[in-house]
Formats: sequence, structure tokens, C-alpha cells
Amino acid sequence: MAAEHSADPRPELGPRLVSLHEVITRLRQECPWDRAQTHATLAPYALDEASELAEVLQTAADALGGDAAKLATAIEDLVEELGDVLLQVMMNAAIGEQAGTFTLAEVLETVEAKMRRRHPHVFLRDPDAPEPSDDELSVQWEAIKAAEREARADRIRARTARTA
Repeated sequence: MAAEHSADPRPELGPRLVSLHEVITRLRQECPWDRAQTHATLAPYALDEASELAEVLQTAADALGGDAAKLATAIEDLVEELGDVLLQVMMNAAIGEQAGTFTLAEVLETVEAKMRRRHPHVFLRDPDAPEPSDDELSVQWEAIKAAEREARADRIRARTARTA
């Protein structure tokens, strides 16, 4: 792990993401264990990794403001667990790509669109307008979630109608 952190990590993101994608693709092609994995077989690992991440997040939070050595260890553990969760995403995306059902790019596009949709107070707000209050954000969040639930129900109804 690099000890120094760039002020602007963006230049490294593209090549690192592409390199990781290439590693995962090669594992899916050449490693018998990785090649045999499916979305279903990876599900328990995803749960385990998410649980481990949650534990490390709490440990890191507890270490803030405390002993520097404990904080450094907590940060190292956090980086590792975030990587393990990212590995789950990358493996499932590779499975989707190999099956021709979806791509990593679609996963990235979808999560970006979701974050933009769920945060109009950031991406659509007039810069001269005041920031919304916590209560306003809560009302906005509930409205956005309700609209997402309705849109999902509409997609399910449309798929059901097409297959009927």
C-alpha cells in the first residue's frame, strides 16, 4: 500500500480500474475456482465481506482521535476490506460481462445516475440558493425513494406484460 496520497487521485483511477478489470477477467479465464463462480456462489462471500467491512468501519471510527498506531492499523484494515468488497463487485460484473447480461460500465453508470438522482440538492441546486435543512432533505429523500419504488414496479409490470 502506498504511504503517500496524491492530492488529486483521479489520474490514477482510470488505469487502476482498467488494470483490476483485466486481472479479474484473466482470473475468470484461467483460474478454475474463479471460473466456476456464479452470482449465487459469490453471494455468501459478498455478505461476509460486507459484514467485515462494517466491523472495520466501526473500528476505524473508534480509532479516530486516539492512538496513531491503532488508527494506522485501522486505516490499513479499512483499505483492505474496501478492496474485498470491490472485488465482489468486479467478480459479479465479470460474470455479467461473460454472460452478456451487463457490463462493469453499466454498473458504474447506474450507480452514478442513482447518486445524481438522489442528490438534486447537490447536482441541481442553484449555487446561490441556501442548502436545504435536514428536514427538507428527509422529505426529499422519501419522495425520491417513493419515485424509485414506483419506477421499479412499472419496469416489473412492463416485463411481466411482455412475457405474458
